[in-house]
Formats: sequence, structure tokens, C-alpha cells
Amino acid sequence: MPRLKGWITAVAADPAAILFVVAVVLLIGILAGMALAARTRRRAGPQETAEPARESSGPVNIAPWVEEGRQMFTHWQERIERLGELQGRLAATAQEIERFKAEASAQTGRIDELRTENLRLGQEAEAFSMERDQLRAVVGRIGELVRQATDARPGDAGEATPGAGP
Repeated sequence: MPRLKGWITAVAADPAAILFVVAVVLLIGILAGMALAARTRRRAGPQETAEPARESSGPVNIAPWVEEGRQMFTHWQERIERLGELQGRLAATAQEIERFKAEASAQTGRIDELRTENLRLGQEAEAFSMERDQLRAVVGRIGELVRQATDARPGDAGEATPGAGP
């Protein structure tokens, strides 16, 4: 009984195996239905028809049924093979998705690094702006002192302006 449970679990886990089991069950069902129909016809006895009852007097011709069963079985085999191919493609797609996730994770780390670098550069730019403003203030103050010095020199002691000779 445990072996049967293990087998059932293995079949239930594989869609291809499930399809194969369904195909076998359908084939058995069709064959059983054909056998029951033939038995019912034999028990019913000959019926009055315009034609002589050749089928009931000899073996039943099941060749068309067998051919149809073969076609169905072949069709199911093709579908199972296609399912295997699709499972392979699905597995490849899943691997590709995992690769993309890994790349996205790496890019997220790179984005965090760039954000940190951007914040650091923004702080440096702010420090440079403050230093520039201080230098402008110093240069402006020097310019003001130079202007005051040039304005105050000619008029201090009543001296002659430079450039005007004695």
C-alpha cells in the first residue's frame, strides 16, 4: 500500500504522467464500452431488418475502433511531448527571470551607491557655494577698501593729485 501511495504521488506531481494515465483510462473505458455493446447486441438476438444480420452471426469488426484508439493514443502522445517541450521552455523562462532578478538586485545596489555619491557631492557643492560666497564677500570688502583708499588719498592733505607735476 505505501508503494501505491508513492506511485500515485509521483504521478500526481507530473502533468505528463497524469495525461498518460487519463489516456489509458479512456482507452480502457472505450474498449469496455465496445465489449458491453457487443454483448448487448448478442443477447438481444437477431432483429428484423431488411438486411441479413451478418454482424451477429460472425465476429464483430472492431478494426475501425482500434484504429480510432490508435489515433487517439498517438494524439495524446504528441500532446504529452508538447507538454514536455513547454515545461522545458517554462523552466528556461524561470531561469531567465531569476537572472533578471539578480541583475535588478545588483542595479538596486548600484543605484544606492549613486544616491550616496550624489548626496556627498551635493554636500560638497553646498560647502563650495558657502566658500565662494565668503570669497566674494572678502573680494567685495577688499574692493571697497581700495575704493575708499583711492578716494581718500587725493583729498587728505590738499596734496596735488598724482600725475600732475610740480
